[in-house]
Amino acid sequence: MKTRAILISLFVSILSLTSLLNCGDKEKPKEEAAPVASAATLSPEIEEGKKLFLENGCNACHGDTGAGDGAAAASLNPKPRNYKAPASDWKNGPTEAGILKTLNNGIPSNPVMTSYKFLGDEKLKKISKYVIYLNQN
Repeated sequence: MKTRAILISLFVSILSLTSLLNCGDKEKPKEEAAPVASAATLSPEIEEGKKLFLENGCNACHGDTGAGDGAAAASLNPKPRNYKAPASDWKNGPTEAGILKTLNNGIPSNPVMTSYKFLGDEKLKKISKYVIYLNQN
């Protein structure tokens, strides 16, 4: 299980690096990403979900705000889920049950969106609540 997590993290890191190296004008100043929300506005469970989202590299593809614009997104096909997209665009829906289905099983037609079942039910529930938060904010 740990090996799979390491391999996924390595893959996402390579995609992120490739994307960063292929970005347009290198002299253009980098904009700082706007914070998703201040810690004061997030419940402890959502804050933990955010922490897990970042620790597991979800933002490398999905972006810090969930818009599907992470550093690796440009080099991915299909493109990562934009959590801001309408519910009809989601494979399993933007509900906790749908998000948990995706996290547990991955998306079979998408080799990059693999299962994160190895994280366990409690962590996946927290990540799913954070994804719902991103979808609604």
